[in-house]
Amino acid sequence: MSTIVEERQSGGWLPPGGPGGEHPVAACVTALEESLDWVGEGCCWGLSDTEVVGLVDRVHGVDAALAALRLRLVAEANRRELGAAAGTGVAATSTAAWLAAGQRLTRREAGRQVRLAADLDTRHERVRAALAAGRLNVEQAQVIVTALDRLPGCICAKQRSDAEGWLVEQALMFGPDDLRVLGRRVFEVIDPDGAEAEEARLLESEERAARAKARLWMQRVGDGSTRGGFSLPDAQADMLKVALDALVSPRRPHTGNGSGALVDPDLDQFRLPYDQRLGQAFCELIEHLPVDQLPQPGRSTPRMVIEIDYQRLISGLGAATLSSGTRISAGEARRLACNSGLLPVVLGGDSVVIDLGREQRLFDHHQRIALGRTQHGCIADGCDRPPAWCEAHHCAPWSTGGRTDLDNAVLLCGWHHHLVHDTGWTARLAPDGIPELIPPSNVDPTRTPIRHRRFRRRPQA
Repeated sequence: MSTIVEERQSGGWLPPGGPGGEHPVAACVTALEESLDWVGEGCCWGLSDTEVVGLVDRVHGVDAALAALRLRLVAEANRRELGAAAGTGVAATSTAAWLAAGQRLTRREAGRQVRLAADLDTRHERVRAALAAGRLNVEQAQVIVTALDRLPGCICAKQRSDAEGWLVEQALMFGPDDLRVLGRRVFEVIDPDGAEAEEARLLESEERAARAKARLWMQRVGDGSTRGGFSLPDAQADMLKVALDALVSPRRPHTGNGSGALVDPDLDQFRLPYDQRLGQAFCELIEHLPVDQLPQPGRSTPRMVIEIDYQRLISGLGAATLSSGTRISAGEARRLACNSGLLPVVLGGDSVVIDLGREQRLFDHHQRIALGRTQHGCIADGCDRPPAWCEAHHCAPWSTGGRTDLDNAVLLCGWHHHLVHDTGWTARLAPDGIPELIPPSNVDPTRTPIRHRRFRRRPQA
């Protein structure tokens, strides 16, 4: 790849003249345009494997060099304030606005290009030269510039130059993500003795800023769902990610259990995209928040209340209303009522309260401990979620008179709790005290009870 040698003069860039007096930069662009026109839509199928690999590398180098030229031109336009210059046919308020309008870019991208162009033109010559030589790409250049701008103002010019040279060398081996990590540790290269103190100062500053910027927003869509987003400090975001990853981790599913029936939560679950599985895990995490530990201002309690008509509660048909005003199905209300964070208000005729669910009706802490010791987790065969992830479910529904006793309780994870409430599966304790799930007739016409294999390992009485 040919290069254009330019010398910086007091009056600006004064390169040697091109053919016919055309400026070399303009001549280079013209030659590129003609070459690309000649290539057109030419097929690459005739190239050998070696040629394809080599040309990919070379084209990326040419692309980096063109990016360096583009940024230099943008810097020149910015220096001349061409966006608002008279006689150029434009009247933009800034170079970024001019670039966004003329090149159909977003204002954010245009602003990023202008800032990077100015930085490379005035402060980071070694990065600009490496980009022009095709030794690094634009994204790497942006990472290096950002890392250098984060250096404290107390370091000398030589240290800053050493840091720039070291990062440019690392860019020959590492991509933007790894280079970003190295950029955060560049102070160790230029000042090993003060690196630890500087890193602590930087982290404390970032943590304060991240906490100040922490935001969460939610907006109803109108179709039964809510969209939202958040900005969190890295530490808290990592904590959330660890919890969600634990909920979607592989389950080592089994392909058979000898009975011809199988309850495997992962058979369909793992066919879902990862982001969808994370979303379902987030729902489960929210349902298990320790609301009993939330602040209770005055006499109020941070509990969600469900209002539901008695007949709808019994039949599982119709709708219920949360204290927030949100309408949910009666089936969902029955499932959520098994969780300790919700109180059901059962209404009779004329909306008269006939029963207000009390927390005493729910399985208490000691009962849950006992269930964990005897059932060891979700009772659905193929599921290995531990007791801490499970909900205590009434085998005989509380809405039909079922008692909150250990001989009427099984542990179900959130996924299988949905299964039981929504699809006709039922749970019971067999005469020998072993919990079982009974499939609906459309799954197994014989409705043969299914035991978790952990119980089948026990010696027969």
